[in-house]
Amino acid sequence: MPKNIPSLKPKELIRILKHGGCAFYRTGKGDHQLYIRHCEGKKRVVPIDMGAGELSPPYVLRIFRQFGFTDEEIENLLR
Repeated sequence: MPKNIPSLKPKELIRILKHGGCAFYRTGKGDHQLYIRHCEGKKRVVPIDMGAGELSPPYVLRIFRQFGFTDEEIENLLR
C-alpha cells in the first residue's frame, strides 16, 4: 500500500491522473466529471467530485485503485 498519500484539490488530482494516462470522458451529474483509462484491455470510467475543496487521502487512493494503478505507479505519480 502506498505511503504518504496527500489530500489533493480536484484539479491537482486531475493533473496527476492525466499524467498517468487518464482522459476526460464526459460530465456527470452535479459537480462530477467522468474520466477514463484503458488498462489491460478494459476501459475504466471513474467519477470525480469536482465540487469538493479537498479530497481526503482515502478518497484519492480509492480513485487510483478504481483506475487500476499499482502501488508502484501511484508512488511514481505522486512524486
